[in-house]
Amino acid sequence: MTQRIKSVFARREARFLFVGGINTAVGYGSYALLIFLGLPYAAAQAVSTVVGTTNSYFWNKYFTFKRPKKSVSEIARFIIVYAASYVLNLLILFVGVELLGVNEYAAGGAGLAFTTLISYIGHNFFSFKAI
Repeated sequence: MTQRIKSVFARREARFLFVGGINTAVGYGSYALLIFLGLPYAAAQAVSTVVGTTNSYFWNKYFTFKRPKKSVSEIARFIIVYAASYVLNLLILFVGVELLGVNEYAAGGAGLAFTTLISYIGHNFFSFKAI
């Protein structure tokens, strides 16, 4: 890794955004695939949340926040943050699709902006308690 890349990834925020990009590809990719395959948006969101949460936990624990110690309470806090994020995203989907008539793909993308902010704050100050 070059010195410049190392200096960028020395910042937790940069690592979070990098992992967020990976997680967005995995989470939103699985959501879009499930919509394409015919699942209703709520079911697609539930399945993609499980896939994305699992992916996100490992990347954030070991890369973003560098917390190798295993902790059941940490996993519980992580799930709580994602549960809050999931409920917010489902609300955004409902409002976008059912009330505003936005298609499922666009509504799912719109939820990302809000849930990304909630996730960073929640994981930084609650799930992995910044050192």
